[in-house]
Amino acid sequence: MEFKKKDDSLTRRDFIKRSSSVMAGVGLAAFGAPAILSAQNVSSRINFAIIGTGSRGCTLLRAIAGHKEALVTDVCDIYPPHLAEGIKDSGNAKVRSSEDWQKVLEQKDIDAVIVATPLLLHVPMSVAALDAGKHVFSEKSMGLSMMQLNEMLAAVKKHPDKVYLVGYQSRLSDSLAEAKKLVKEGSIGQVTQFYVHFDRNETWRREVDDPAWEKVLNWRLYKALCGGLLTEVVTHEIDQVLDILGTMPVSSSCFGKIQVYKDGREHHDSIMGTWEMEDGVLGVGTAHLSNSSQGDGWTMLGTHGTIECYGGGLRLYWEKEARHLDTFGIKHKFTQIKLGQSLKISDSEKLTPARVLKFDVDADYMAATAREFKHFYDCVLNGVKPVMDAESCRRTSIMALMALHSSMHNGVQITREDVEKMG
Repeated sequence: MEFKKKDDSLTRRDFIKRSSSVMAGVGLAAFGAPAILSAQNVSSRINFAIIGTGSRGCTLLRAIAGHKEALVTDVCDIYPPHLAEGIKDSGNAKVRSSEDWQKVLEQKDIDAVIVATPLLLHVPMSVAALDAGKHVFSEKSMGLSMMQLNEMLAAVKKHPDKVYLVGYQSRLSDSLAEAKKLVKEGSIGQVTQFYVHFDRNETWRREVDDPAWEKVLNWRLYKALCGGLLTEVVTHEIDQVLDILGTMPVSSSCFGKIQVYKDGREHHDSIMGTWEMEDGVLGVGTAHLSNSSQGDGWTMLGTHGTIECYGGGLRLYWEKEARHLDTFGIKHKFTQIKLGQSLKISDSEKLTPARVLKFDVDADYMAATAREFKHFYDCVLNGVKPVMDAESCRRTSIMALMALHSSMHNGVQITREDVEKMG
């Protein structure tokens, strides 16, 4: 299918409309609620269609290659080079291909749909897939607006026999499980602050020969199509922190600027902001595209210790002097976990040497991606409840949207109530 316009001034309505037959090529989507495989597939193998075979979509295809539980029967993308890559990475010599995602959903032998498109399209495509009787695996984030989040949650509740899952693969990580255990046991004392960040040194812009494909290929740069750094990358760290704390933010203030890439993009290439949580915990979030020294990860700070999560592993530190906190009623028992040391990272007189915990699957990007699909298979075939379910993933999106709306209004404080009223 051809774009007839040569300018890149697609409206939001035009974009969705064209996506019905053209826009199916850059992201991933969602699923939700315990279910069983459809009756037509008696081999206990899930027939998948993938909508969006850009970089992330093809990564997913490669991650599930060879899985006995999955067969990719259909690939869909509006950009011919992406569609060709999807056909190659499908692992099925007889795979069907299409530029029209709505036609794909009409295929009766498809059990589940992977949505790997720009964020704007996650909810419309996921809802349509559920309505068509398909299970859904959706890339993060869940949706671009409060209205979309509410629409998605309603659709999941409407189809309790279908699985809907959002691709927050770190929710299944061993490092996150260990961090949750440590915080719950009080090993770092009373949590007071956290820090989430995702730092890269790359433009995010793709070279486009034909201007008609500008927004299809560079959708991460435009406000109508996604939420920029907050919804595309920092959302992973936000999701983990929310899972650990078990609370929600009350307010957020966030600033953003285009500092380096003054190339016509709409989204900031640098953001920094804060959240205040319901229990008084304070958080800082940062991301930028001009320095990668800090990489991606999160840090949890408590009265008696610190947990850092980087590269699929944890570094744990304990404060050497914290007995004075007893006078404030903050009790702690250092013997709750065994202190150890595998690397001496800190020479601080105030901290113990770091205890380093490594987790092989967490540190392997493809293995971690494959693990989340194994979980999805278990949900579809065995009725297991999705860990990355609609309710919890909606909360993650709300926290990201609070900071996003603040950053778009020069750092004005945005409350959770403000965002929820937008739905």
